[in-house]
Amino acid sequence: MRYPLSFAQAHALSLPEPLSHATWLDGPVDPVALQRAMDVVVARHSTLRTRVTASGEQVVSEAGGVVVEHVVLPDDVERAESVAAALVERPFDLARDPLLRAAVIEVGTDRFLFVLVAHRVVVDGSALVMLIADLSTVYREGLSALPRSWMDYGDYAVWQRERLDGEELVRRLEHWREVLRDAPAPVRLPAGHRAARVTAAVDPAAVRRLVDVAGGVGATLSTAFLAAYAVVLARYARRDDLVVEVPVSGRVRVELEPIAGPFADAVPVRVSLAGEPAFGDLLVRVRDATAHALSHDEVPLAKLAGELGVDLSAPRFTSGPPAAPALDLPGVTVRRHVVLTGTAEADLDLRADESGALTLEHRTDPGFAAWLLRSVVAVLEHAAADTAVAELPVPTPEGDWSAVTGPSSNGAVRTVTAAPESEADENPVPSRGRIEETMAGIWAELLRTTEPIGPHDNLFGRGSGSLTAVRFAARIADLYGVTLPMDRIFTSPTIAALAEVVSAELTPDPPDDSARDAALADLSDDELDDLLRAVVAARERRRATEGDLR
Repeated sequence: MRYPLSFAQAHALSLPEPLSHATWLDGPVDPVALQRAMDVVVARHSTLRTRVTASGEQVVSEAGGVVVEHVVLPDDVERAESVAAALVERPFDLARDPLLRAAVIEVGTDRFLFVLVAHRVVVDGSALVMLIADLSTVYREGLSALPRSWMDYGDYAVWQRERLDGEELVRRLEHWREVLRDAPAPVRLPAGHRAARVTAAVDPAAVRRLVDVAGGVGATLSTAFLAAYAVVLARYARRDDLVVEVPVSGRVRVELEPIAGPFADAVPVRVSLAGEPAFGDLLVRVRDATAHALSHDEVPLAKLAGELGVDLSAPRFTSGPPAAPALDLPGVTVRRHVVLTGTAEADLDLRADESGALTLEHRTDPGFAAWLLRSVVAVLEHAAADTAVAELPVPTPEGDWSAVTGPSSNGAVRTVTAAPESEADENPVPSRGRIEETMAGIWAELLRTTEPIGPHDNLFGRGSGSLTAVRFAARIADLYGVTLPMDRIFTSPTIAALAEVVSAELTPDPPDDSARDAALADLSDDELDDLLRAVVAARERRRATEGDLR
Protein backbone atom coordinates (compact mmCIF):
# COMPACT_ATOMS: atom_id res chain seq x y z
CA MET A 1 0.00 0.00 0.00
CA ARG A 2 1.15 3.51 -0.81
CA TYR A 3 0.44 6.51 1.38
CA PRO A 4 1.67 10.08 1.64
CA LEU A 5 4.15 10.86 4.37
CA SER A 6 2.72 12.39 7.52
CA PHE A 7 4.11 15.78 8.47
CA ALA A 8 6.07 14.15 11.29
CA GLN A 9 7.62 11.69 8.84
CA ALA A 10 8.54 14.46 6.40
CA HIS A 11 10.27 16.30 9.24
CA ALA A 12 12.01 13.11 10.40
CA LEU A 13 13.78 12.82 7.04
CA SER A 14 15.86 15.88 7.96
CA LEU A 15 16.92 14.65 11.41
CA PRO A 16 20.52 13.41 11.51
CA GLU A 17 20.39 10.72 14.22
CA PRO A 18 18.16 7.65 14.55
CA LEU A 19 16.41 6.71 17.78
CA SER A 20 18.07 4.01 19.82
CA HIS A 21 17.56 1.93 22.93
CA ALA A 22 20.15 -0.27 24.64
CA THR A 23 19.97 -1.99 28.02
CA TRP A 24 22.10 -4.52 29.83
CA LEU A 25 19.94 -7.41 31.04
CA ASP A 26 20.73 -9.98 33.71
CA GLY A 27 18.79 -13.22 33.43
CA PRO A 28 17.78 -15.99 31.03
CA VAL A 29 16.96 -14.17 27.78
CA ASP A 30 15.80 -16.53 25.00
CA PRO A 31 16.87 -15.06 21.62
CA VAL A 32 14.54 -17.42 19.72
CA ALA A 33 11.51 -16.36 21.76
CA LEU A 34 12.52 -12.74 21.32
CA GLN A 35 12.59 -13.22 17.54
CA ARG A 36 9.09 -14.74 17.61
CA ALA A 37 7.86 -11.78 19.64
CA MET A 38 9.44 -9.38 17.17
CA ASP A 39 7.64 -11.11 14.28
CA VAL A 40 4.29 -10.56 16.01
CA VAL A 41 5.05 -6.92 16.79
CA VAL A 42 6.11 -6.20 13.20
CA ALA A 43 2.93 -7.87 11.93
CA ARG A 44 0.82 -5.72 14.25
CA HIS A 45 2.42 -2.34 13.50
CA SER A 46 2.47 -1.52 9.79
CA THR A 47 4.91 1.35 10.29
CA LEU A 48 7.65 -1.25 10.92
CA ARG A 49 7.08 -2.59 7.40
CA THR A 50 7.43 0.81 5.78
CA ARG A 51 9.92 2.12 3.29
CA VAL A 52 10.11 5.57 1.67
CA THR A 53 10.32 6.23 -2.05
CA ALA A 54 12.40 8.92 -3.70
CA SER A 55 9.16 10.70 -4.64
CA GLY A 56 8.22 11.10 -0.99
CA GLU A 57 5.67 8.34 -0.48
CA GLN A 58 5.63 5.62 2.15
CA VAL A 59 5.11 2.09 0.94
CA VAL A 60 3.86 -0.51 3.42
CA SER A 61 4.55 -4.18 2.68
CA GLU A 62 1.94 -6.78 3.52
CA ALA A 63 4.65 -8.97 4.98
CA GLY A 64 8.06 -8.18 6.29
CA GLY A 65 10.36 -8.94 9.16
CA VAL A 66 12.99 -7.51 11.44
CA VAL A 67 15.80 -9.89 12.30
CA VAL A 68 16.90 -9.89 15.94
CA GLU A 69 20.61 -10.50 15.52
CA HIS A 70 22.04 -12.85 18.13
CA VAL A 71 25.70 -12.05 18.67
CA VAL A 72 27.88 -13.99 21.12
CA LEU A 73 30.93 -12.17 22.53
CA PRO A 74 32.10 -14.06 25.62
CA ASP A 75 33.18 -11.74 28.46
CA ASP A 76 33.67 -8.77 26.12
CA VAL A 77 31.45 -5.97 27.40
CA GLU A 78 33.42 -3.26 25.63
CA ARG A 79 33.14 -4.94 22.25
CA ALA A 80 29.43 -5.58 22.81
CA GLU A 81 28.82 -1.88 23.26
CA SER A 82 30.94 -1.19 20.16
CA VAL A 83 28.72 -3.55 18.16
CA ALA A 84 25.68 -1.68 19.47
CA ALA A 85 27.23 1.64 18.46
CA ALA A 86 27.94 0.23 14.98
CA LEU A 87 24.23 -0.56 14.57
CA VAL A 88 23.55 3.13 15.09
CA GLU A 89 26.29 4.31 12.73
CA ARG A 90 25.17 2.08 9.86
CA PRO A 91 23.01 4.25 7.55
CA PHE A 92 19.48 3.17 6.70
CA ASP A 93 18.42 2.61 3.11
CA LEU A 94 15.00 4.24 3.14
CA ALA A 95 13.98 2.58 -0.10
CA ARG A 96 14.79 -1.02 0.83
CA ASP A 97 15.94 -1.85 4.32
CA PRO A 98 13.73 -2.53 7.32
CA LEU A 99 13.88 0.80 9.15
CA LEU A 100 14.23 -0.94 12.51
CA ARG A 101 17.25 -2.95 13.69
CA ALA A 102 17.47 -5.20 16.71
CA ALA A 103 20.18 -7.26 18.36
CA VAL A 104 20.69 -9.27 21.50
CA ILE A 105 24.38 -9.52 22.34
CA GLU A 106 25.38 -12.30 24.72
CA VAL A 107 28.56 -11.78 26.75
CA GLY A 108 28.11 -14.45 29.40
CA THR A 109 25.70 -16.73 31.18
CA ASP A 110 22.53 -14.73 31.77
CA ARG A 111 24.10 -11.45 30.67
CA PHE A 112 22.86 -9.74 27.50
CA LEU A 113 22.86 -6.35 25.81
CA PHE A 114 19.55 -5.71 24.04
CA VAL A 115 19.64 -3.05 21.28
CA LEU A 116 16.98 -1.38 19.13
CA VAL A 117 17.79 1.24 16.49
CA ALA A 118 15.01 2.88 14.49
CA HIS A 119 14.84 5.53 11.82
CA ARG A 120 12.68 8.40 13.03
CA VAL A 121 10.47 8.08 9.96
CA VAL A 122 8.87 4.96 11.50
CA VAL A 123 8.82 5.69 15.25
CA ASP A 124 9.19 8.51 17.74
CA GLY A 125 10.13 8.24 21.42
CA SER A 126 6.62 7.25 22.54
CA ALA A 127 6.31 4.65 19.79
CA LEU A 128 9.66 3.14 20.77
CA VAL A 129 8.36 2.72 24.33
CA MET A 130 5.24 1.08 22.89
CA LEU A 131 7.25 -1.38 20.78
CA ILE A 132 9.37 -2.46 23.75
CA ALA A 133 6.23 -2.95 25.86
CA ASP A 134 4.62 -5.02 23.08
CA LEU A 135 7.76 -7.16 22.73
CA SER A 136 7.66 -7.84 26.46
CA THR A 137 3.97 -8.75 26.37
CA VAL A 138 4.30 -11.24 23.52
CA TYR A 139 7.48 -12.76 24.99
CA ARG A 140 5.70 -13.35 28.32
CA GLU A 141 2.19 -14.23 27.22
CA GLY A 142 2.44 -15.81 23.80
CA LEU A 143 1.95 -15.03 20.14
CA SER A 144 -1.75 -14.15 20.42
CA ALA A 145 -1.31 -11.65 23.23
CA LEU A 146 -1.51 -8.61 20.91
CA PRO A 147 -4.60 -7.73 18.87
CA ARG A 148 -4.01 -6.24 15.44
CA SER A 149 -4.01 -2.44 15.37
CA TRP A 150 -7.41 -1.01 14.32
CA MET A 151 -5.79 1.56 12.02
CA ASP A 152 -2.63 1.63 9.95
CA TYR A 153 -0.30 4.57 10.33
CA GLY A 154 -0.58 5.23 6.60
CA ASP A 155 -4.34 5.74 6.99
CA TYR A 156 -3.57 8.31 9.68
CA ALA A 157 -1.20 10.13 7.30
CA VAL A 158 -3.99 10.36 4.69
CA TRP A 159 -6.46 11.58 7.33
CA GLN A 160 -4.00 14.18 8.61
CA ARG A 161 -3.28 15.57 5.14
CA GLU A 162 -6.98 15.82 4.32
CA ARG A 163 -7.82 17.36 7.69
CA LEU A 164 -5.23 20.10 7.38
CA ASP A 165 -6.46 21.48 4.12
CA GLY A 166 -8.89 24.09 2.86
CA GLU A 167 -11.10 26.07 5.21
CA GLU A 168 -10.17 23.93 8.20
CA LEU A 169 -6.50 24.85 7.80
CA VAL A 170 -7.29 28.53 7.27
CA ARG A 171 -9.27 28.58 10.49
CA ARG A 172 -6.51 26.93 12.49
CA LEU A 173 -3.87 29.27 11.10
CA GLU A 174 -5.61 32.46 12.22
CA HIS A 175 -4.31 32.16 15.79
CA TRP A 176 -0.75 31.58 14.65
CA ARG A 177 -0.77 34.41 12.12
CA GLU A 178 -1.43 36.80 14.97
CA VAL A 179 1.00 35.20 17.44
CA LEU A 180 3.85 35.00 14.94
CA ARG A 181 3.31 38.34 13.25
CA ASP A 182 6.76 39.95 12.79
CA ALA A 183 8.33 37.03 14.65
CA PRO A 184 12.10 37.38 15.11
CA ALA A 185 14.56 35.34 13.10
CA PRO A 186 15.83 32.17 14.79
CA VAL A 187 18.63 32.53 17.31
CA ARG A 188 21.83 31.65 15.50
CA LEU A 189 23.98 29.09 17.26
CA PRO A 190 27.58 27.90 16.87
CA ALA A 191 26.78 24.64 15.10
CA GLY A 192 28.31 21.85 13.06
CA HIS A 193 28.95 19.28 15.79
CA ARG A 194 27.66 15.79 16.51
CA ALA A 195 24.94 15.33 19.08
CA ALA A 196 26.17 15.54 22.65
CA ARG A 197 24.83 16.32 26.10
CA VAL A 198 25.85 18.18 29.22
CA THR A 199 24.17 18.02 32.63
CA ALA A 200 23.85 20.19 35.71
CA ALA A 201 21.75 20.45 38.86
CA VAL A 202 20.09 23.44 40.49
CA ASP A 203 20.67 23.86 44.22
CA PRO A 204 17.77 22.15 46.10
CA ALA A 205 17.13 25.26 48.22
CA ALA A 206 16.77 27.29 45.02
CA VAL A 207 14.36 24.71 43.60
CA ARG A 208 12.16 24.98 46.69
CA ARG A 209 12.20 28.77 46.44
CA LEU A 210 11.30 28.64 42.75
CA VAL A 211 8.34 26.39 43.50
CA ASP A 212 6.98 29.12 45.80
CA VAL A 213 7.78 31.91 43.32
CA ALA A 214 6.03 30.10 40.47
CA GLY A 215 3.09 29.07 42.63
CA GLY A 216 2.59 32.68 43.66
CA VAL A 217 1.61 33.61 40.10
CA GLY A 218 -0.21 30.39 39.23
CA ALA A 219 2.69 28.89 37.33
CA THR A 220 4.69 25.69 37.67
CA LEU A 221 8.33 24.95 38.33
CA SER A 222 8.64 23.97 34.67
CA THR A 223 7.55 27.50 33.74
CA ALA A 224 10.37 28.91 35.89
CA PHE A 225 12.91 26.69 34.12
CA LEU A 226 11.62 27.83 30.71
CA ALA A 227 11.69 31.48 31.79
CA ALA A 228 15.33 31.18 32.92
CA TYR A 229 16.21 29.50 29.63
CA ALA A 230 14.58 32.40 27.77
CA VAL A 231 16.54 34.94 29.85
CA VAL A 232 19.87 33.37 28.88
CA LEU A 233 18.92 32.98 25.20
CA ALA A 234 17.73 36.58 25.06
CA ARG A 235 20.93 37.82 26.70
CA TYR A 236 23.03 35.80 24.24
CA ALA A 237 21.03 36.95 21.20
CA ARG A 238 20.80 40.55 22.46
CA ARG A 239 17.07 40.73 21.89
CA ASP A 240 13.91 40.88 23.99
CA ASP A 241 11.73 38.74 21.71
CA LEU A 242 12.35 35.10 20.89
CA VAL A 243 10.66 31.80 20.08
CA VAL A 244 11.22 28.53 21.95
CA GLU A 245 9.89 25.14 20.85
CA VAL A 246 7.90 23.10 23.39
CA PRO A 247 7.27 19.45 22.41
CA VAL A 248 3.81 17.91 22.17
CA SER A 249 2.79 14.28 21.65
CA GLY A 250 1.12 14.97 18.30
CA ARG A 251 -1.53 12.34 19.09
CA VAL A 252 -4.43 14.76 18.77
CA ARG A 253 -7.09 12.06 19.24
CA VAL A 254 -7.25 9.39 21.94
CA GLU A 255 -7.90 6.83 19.19
CA LEU A 256 -4.34 7.34 17.99
CA GLU A 257 -2.75 6.24 21.27
CA PRO A 258 -2.26 2.53 20.34
CA ILE A 259 -0.83 3.23 16.88
CA ALA A 260 2.94 3.04 16.55
CA GLY A 261 4.56 5.64 14.37
CA PRO A 262 6.02 9.13 14.55
CA PHE A 263 3.52 11.64 15.92
CA ALA A 264 5.73 13.82 18.16
CA ASP A 265 5.86 17.48 17.26
CA ALA A 266 6.41 20.88 18.87
CA VAL A 267 4.64 24.20 19.19
CA PRO A 268 6.33 27.60 19.00
CA VAL A 269 6.13 29.59 22.24
CA ARG A 270 6.86 33.26 21.71
CA VAL A 271 8.40 34.90 24.77
CA SER A 272 8.67 38.65 25.22
CA LEU A 273 11.13 40.18 27.69
CA ALA A 274 10.34 43.74 26.64
CA GLY A 275 9.69 46.48 29.17
CA GLU A 276 12.23 45.44 31.83
CA PRO A 277 9.97 42.93 33.64
CA ALA A 278 10.61 41.40 37.03
CA PHE A 279 11.10 37.63 37.05
CA GLY A 280 7.59 37.15 38.47
CA ASP A 281 6.13 39.17 35.58
CA LEU A 282 8.13 37.08 33.10
CA LEU A 283 6.71 33.91 34.65
CA VAL A 284 3.18 35.16 33.92
CA ARG A 285 4.12 35.92 30.30
CA VAL A 286 5.72 32.50 29.81
CA ARG A 287 2.80 30.75 31.54
CA ASP A 288 0.22 32.39 29.28
CA ALA A 289 2.25 32.02 26.07
CA THR A 290 2.81 28.32 26.74
CA ALA A 291 -0.83 27.65 27.60
CA HIS A 292 -2.04 29.39 24.43
CA ALA A 293 0.46 27.52 22.26
CA LEU A 294 -0.45 24.13 23.71
CA SER A 295 -4.15 24.80 23.16
CA HIS A 296 -3.49 25.34 19.44
CA ASP A 297 -1.27 22.34 18.70
CA GLU A 298 -3.30 20.94 15.80
CA VAL A 299 -1.09 22.27 13.00
CA PRO A 300 2.31 20.50 12.75
CA LEU A 301 5.29 22.79 13.11
CA ALA A 302 6.61 22.07 9.61
CA LYS A 303 3.19 22.75 8.08
CA LEU A 304 2.88 25.94 10.12
CA ALA A 305 6.29 27.16 8.94
CA GLY A 306 5.48 26.40 5.32
CA GLU A 307 2.05 28.03 5.35
CA LEU A 308 3.23 31.19 7.10
CA GLY A 309 6.54 31.36 5.25
CA VAL A 310 8.62 31.74 8.42
CA ASP A 311 11.56 29.81 9.83
CA LEU A 312 10.38 28.34 13.13
CA SER A 313 13.54 26.41 13.97
CA ALA A 314 14.28 27.35 17.56
CA PRO A 315 15.88 26.14 20.78
CA ARG A 316 13.65 23.55 22.47
CA PHE A 317 12.57 23.17 26.08
CA THR A 318 11.36 19.80 27.37
CA SER A 319 9.83 19.25 30.78
CA GLY A 320 10.30 16.01 32.69
CA PRO A 321 12.85 13.19 32.57
CA PRO A 322 13.22 11.19 29.36
CA ALA A 323 11.43 7.87 29.14
CA ALA A 324 13.64 4.93 30.08
CA PRO A 325 11.82 1.85 28.75
CA ALA A 326 13.17 -1.65 29.23
CA LEU A 327 12.17 -5.19 28.34
CA ASP A 328 10.02 -6.75 31.04
CA LEU A 329 10.89 -10.44 30.73
CA PRO A 330 10.40 -13.29 33.22
CA GLY A 331 13.36 -13.66 35.57
CA VAL A 332 15.27 -10.81 33.87
CA THR A 333 16.38 -7.59 35.53
CA VAL A 334 17.72 -4.40 33.97
CA ARG A 335 21.28 -3.68 35.01
CA ARG A 336 21.73 -0.32 33.24
CA HIS A 337 20.91 1.70 30.13
CA VAL A 338 23.49 2.55 27.48
CA VAL A 339 23.24 5.91 25.70
CA LEU A 340 23.96 5.43 22.00
CA THR A 341 22.35 8.53 20.48
CA GLY A 342 20.70 11.68 21.67
CA THR A 343 16.96 12.23 21.49
CA ALA A 344 16.98 15.93 20.65
CA GLU A 345 15.10 17.08 17.56
CA ALA A 346 16.56 20.59 17.79
CA ASP A 347 20.11 21.90 17.83
CA LEU A 348 19.52 22.97 21.43
CA ASP A 349 17.16 21.04 23.72
CA LEU A 350 17.05 21.77 27.45
CA ARG A 351 15.31 19.12 29.55
CA ALA A 352 14.42 19.86 33.17
CA ASP A 353 12.74 17.71 35.80
CA GLU A 354 11.10 18.59 39.10
CA SER A 355 14.22 17.78 41.11
CA GLY A 356 16.21 20.52 39.40
CA ALA A 357 18.24 18.15 37.22
CA LEU A 358 19.01 19.77 33.86
CA THR A 359 20.19 18.04 30.69
CA LEU A 360 21.13 20.01 27.60
CA GLU A 361 21.23 17.94 24.42
CA HIS A 362 22.86 19.89 21.64
CA ARG A 363 24.61 19.96 18.30
CA THR A 364 26.57 23.10 19.06
CA ASP A 365 30.05 23.98 20.26
CA PRO A 366 30.59 22.01 23.52
CA GLY A 367 32.01 25.05 25.28
CA PHE A 368 29.01 27.12 24.27
CA ALA A 369 26.61 24.43 25.53
CA ALA A 370 28.41 24.27 28.89
CA TRP A 371 28.31 28.06 29.21
CA LEU A 372 24.61 28.20 28.37
CA LEU A 373 23.67 25.52 30.91
CA ARG A 374 25.84 27.14 33.58
CA SER A 375 24.09 30.43 32.86
CA VAL A 376 20.63 28.88 33.23
CA VAL A 377 21.63 27.49 36.64
CA ALA A 378 22.95 30.92 37.71
CA VAL A 379 19.69 32.61 36.72
CA LEU A 380 17.58 30.01 38.52
CA GLU A 381 19.63 30.24 41.71
CA HIS A 382 19.33 34.05 41.86
CA ALA A 383 15.76 34.54 40.64
CA ALA A 384 13.06 35.88 42.94
CA ALA A 385 9.63 37.25 42.10
CA ASP A 386 10.73 40.88 42.34
CA THR A 387 14.19 40.44 40.78
CA ALA A 388 14.52 42.52 37.61
CA VAL A 389 15.27 40.23 34.68
CA ALA A 390 17.95 42.66 33.52
CA GLU A 391 19.78 42.17 36.84
CA LEU A 392 19.85 38.36 36.77
CA PRO A 393 23.47 37.18 36.47
CA VAL A 394 24.60 35.57 33.23
CA PRO A 395 28.29 34.57 33.30
CA THR A 396 30.56 36.15 30.75
CA PRO A 397 31.17 33.71 27.87
CA GLU A 398 34.64 32.20 27.84
CA GLY A 399 34.53 31.60 24.10
CA ASP A 400 34.08 33.92 21.15
CA TRP A 401 30.39 33.18 20.61
CA SER A 402 27.89 35.64 19.30
CA ALA A 403 24.38 35.50 17.92
CA VAL A 404 25.78 37.15 14.78
CA THR A 405 27.99 34.17 14.04
CA GLY A 406 27.03 31.18 11.99
CA PRO A 407 28.48 27.77 11.06
CA SER A 408 30.42 27.20 7.91
CA SER A 409 29.88 24.09 5.82
CA ASN A 410 32.87 22.38 7.43
CA GLY A 411 31.62 22.90 10.96
CA ALA A 412 33.94 25.76 11.89
CA VAL A 413 32.36 28.85 13.36
CA ARG A 414 32.72 31.91 11.24
CA THR A 415 31.81 35.52 11.93
CA VAL A 416 29.30 36.99 9.51
CA THR A 417 30.63 40.36 8.34
CA ALA A 418 29.43 42.79 5.75
CA ALA A 419 31.37 43.21 2.54
CA PRO A 420 33.46 46.41 2.25
CA GLU A 421 31.46 49.27 0.82
CA SER A 422 33.77 49.67 -2.12
CA GLU A 423 33.38 46.03 -3.12
CA ALA A 424 29.62 46.19 -2.71
CA ASP A 425 29.46 49.35 -4.83
CA GLU A 426 31.58 47.84 -7.60
CA ASN A 427 29.45 44.73 -7.92
CA PRO A 428 26.09 45.16 -6.21
CA VAL A 429 24.65 42.03 -7.88
CA PRO A 430 26.49 38.77 -7.13
CA SER A 431 27.37 36.55 -10.03
CA ARG A 432 25.36 33.41 -10.79
CA GLY A 433 28.35 31.30 -9.75
CA ARG A 434 28.68 33.13 -6.43
CA ILE A 435 24.96 32.60 -5.74
CA GLU A 436 25.29 28.88 -6.45
CA GLU A 437 28.33 28.64 -4.18
CA THR A 438 26.53 30.44 -1.34
CA MET A 439 23.38 28.35 -1.74
CA ALA A 440 25.35 25.11 -1.69
CA GLY A 441 27.08 26.24 1.51
CA ILE A 442 23.76 27.05 3.18
CA TRP A 443 22.23 23.69 2.22
CA ALA A 444 25.31 21.84 3.48
CA GLU A 445 25.12 23.83 6.71
CA LEU A 446 21.46 22.91 7.22
CA LEU A 447 22.27 19.23 6.63
CA ARG A 448 25.41 19.48 8.79
CA THR A 449 27.48 17.77 6.14
CA THR A 450 30.99 18.40 4.89
CA GLU A 451 30.35 16.60 1.59
CA PRO A 452 30.27 18.93 -1.42
CA ILE A 453 26.87 19.68 -2.92
CA GLY A 454 26.97 20.07 -6.68
CA PRO A 455 24.80 22.53 -8.62
CA HIS A 456 22.80 19.70 -10.21
CA ASP A 457 22.46 17.36 -7.20
CA ASN A 458 18.92 16.53 -6.14
CA LEU A 459 18.76 18.28 -2.77
CA PHE A 460 16.11 15.93 -1.41
CA GLY A 461 18.25 12.99 -2.39
CA ARG A 462 20.77 14.19 0.21
CA GLY A 463 18.46 13.44 3.15
CA SER A 464 16.59 16.74 3.18
CA GLY A 465 12.97 17.22 4.16
CA SER A 466 10.28 19.86 3.98
CA LEU A 467 11.53 21.67 7.10
CA THR A 468 15.01 21.93 5.57
CA ALA A 469 13.41 23.51 2.51
CA VAL A 470 11.58 26.06 4.68
CA ARG A 471 14.77 26.93 6.55
CA PHE A 472 16.65 27.23 3.27
CA ALA A 473 14.03 29.59 1.82
CA ALA A 474 14.14 31.72 4.96
CA ARG A 475 17.95 32.00 4.80
CA ILE A 476 17.79 32.99 1.11
CA ALA A 477 15.15 35.61 1.88
CA ASP A 478 17.33 37.05 4.66
CA LEU A 479 20.44 37.07 2.50
CA TYR A 480 19.11 38.25 -0.88
CA GLY A 481 15.61 39.57 -0.15
CA VAL A 482 14.24 37.05 -2.64
CA THR A 483 11.35 34.73 -1.75
CA LEU A 484 11.80 31.27 -3.21
CA PRO A 485 8.40 29.67 -3.89
CA MET A 486 8.14 26.41 -1.95
CA ASP A 487 6.66 24.60 -4.93
CA ARG A 488 9.72 25.63 -6.99
CA ILE A 489 12.04 24.13 -4.36
CA PHE A 490 10.16 20.82 -4.48
CA THR A 491 9.74 20.65 -8.27
CA SER A 492 13.24 21.91 -9.16
CA PRO A 493 15.38 20.76 -6.20
CA THR A 494 18.82 21.69 -7.53
CA ILE A 495 21.13 24.55 -6.65
CA ALA A 496 21.40 25.51 -10.32
CA ALA A 497 17.64 25.85 -10.80
CA LEU A 498 17.10 27.80 -7.57
CA ALA A 499 20.09 30.07 -8.20
CA GLU A 500 18.53 30.93 -11.56
CA VAL A 501 15.41 32.18 -9.72
CA VAL A 502 17.45 34.33 -7.34
CA SER A 503 19.72 35.66 -10.08
CA ALA A 504 16.72 36.67 -12.20
CA GLU A 505 15.21 38.56 -9.27
CA LEU A 506 18.47 40.36 -8.46
CA THR A 507 19.43 41.33 -12.02
CA PRO A 508 17.93 44.71 -12.89
CA ASP A 509 15.68 44.82 -15.92
CA PRO A 510 17.21 46.50 -18.99
CA PRO A 511 15.94 50.05 -19.48
CA ASP A 512 12.78 50.36 -21.52
CA ASP A 513 13.48 53.06 -24.16
CA SER A 514 10.16 52.76 -25.98
CA ALA A 515 8.41 55.50 -23.96
CA ARG A 516 11.35 57.89 -24.48
CA ASP A 517 11.49 57.20 -28.20
CA ALA A 518 7.75 57.78 -28.53
CA ALA A 519 8.03 61.13 -26.71
CA LEU A 520 10.88 62.29 -28.98
CA ALA A 521 8.90 61.29 -32.06
CA ASP A 522 6.14 63.68 -31.06
CA LEU A 523 8.49 66.71 -30.95
CA SER A 524 8.73 69.14 -33.89
CA ASP A 525 12.07 69.93 -35.55
CA ASP A 526 12.25 73.29 -33.72
CA GLU A 527 11.54 71.58 -30.37
CA LEU A 528 14.27 69.02 -31.04
CA ASP A 529 16.76 71.84 -31.87
CA ASP A 530 15.88 73.61 -28.57
CA LEU A 531 16.34 70.34 -26.65
CA LEU A 532 19.74 69.70 -28.26
CA ARG A 533 20.97 73.24 -27.41
CA ALA A 534 19.85 72.75 -23.78
CA VAL A 535 21.75 69.47 -23.52
CA VAL A 536 24.95 71.01 -24.94
CA ALA A 537 24.69 73.97 -22.54
CA ALA A 538 24.23 71.64 -19.56
CA ARG A 539 27.31 69.64 -20.57
CA GLU A 540 29.41 72.82 -20.88
CA ARG A 541 28.37 73.96 -17.38
CA ARG A 542 29.36 70.56 -15.92
CA ARG A 543 32.79 70.70 -17.57
CA ALA A 544 33.36 74.20 -16.25
CA THR A 545 32.69 73.17 -12.63
CA GLU A 546 34.11 69.62 -12.51
CA GLY A 547 36.69 69.52 -15.29
CA ASP A 548 36.60 67.47 -18.42
CA LEU A 549 36.55 63.83 -17.25
CA ARG A 550 36.50 62.32 -20.68
